[in-house]
Amino acid sequence: MSAVTTSAFVALRPDLASVLDANLNAYQALADHYQETSAQRLRHAAQWLRDPWRGTPLRPAAAGHALDIGCADGAHAFLLARRGYTVTAVDFSSRMIDLARARSTPRPRGPRPRFVEGEFLGGEFFDAAGEAASLDRKFELVVANAFVHLFPKPADEDVVRRALGLVATGGMALFSTTIEDIRDENFFAKTRMNGTAVERWRGHYPKDDFLSLVRDTAGDAFVITDLLTADMRGKPWLTVFARRRHVNEPDRPR
Repeated sequence: MSAVTTSAFVALRPDLASVLDANLNAYQALADHYQETSAQRLRHAAQWLRDPWRGTPLRPAAAGHALDIGCADGAHAFLLARRGYTVTAVDFSSRMIDLARARSTPRPRGPRPRFVEGEFLGGEFFDAAGEAASLDRKFELVVANAFVHLFPKPADEDVVRRALGLVATGGMALFSTTIEDIRDENFFAKTRMNGTAVERWRGHYPKDDFLSLVRDTAGDAFVITDLLTADMRGKPWLTVFARRRHVNEPDRPR
């Protein structure tokens, strides 16, 4: 049985608990789909897991720690580990976490990723033994790929704010979503590889709306830029990068 529950969110936002419960059920059912599409997602990740100012793949300058929020089957977490990061990865789906922990992959350069189960906004996480775990450090890289859009407004802003709060000085957070024509949010169907559909909550953002969400939440403490890519189906994606400034850093990226 999963250690994660969402009942604590009723007092936080009356409408959020039902969304989280629905999404938890959906992503439990979608775990096999994510495993089946792992190779396609990794090909796309090669486009956006890059330093937007240098145009090179993201790698730690020294011993760097990375946090993968909404890690799904662990594909991106292991990619980051192969690039030299010490990775902590979080997901609220026990089935996703089980797949990630069991994932067979070439040995990373550093330690294998640490996978913890828990709802990101709730702040309660559990390790493989079911013991309480915590995000008790700042990270040089925080990745929230296809994650913010799973939360209704204004909880999406809460997610961005919490993620930014975990970024070390000089470190970077990145947030990605598909680019849509209009801003809306509701329960929408996600189709699996076998053709069946699962309903989950999903927000849709035009480019400027998502960019503004991150920029306005980040404020002056971060330098912001963005990158447009297309996934294997040709779907346009926006990745917004937020790098935490050093003390007394001028108002421009280094």
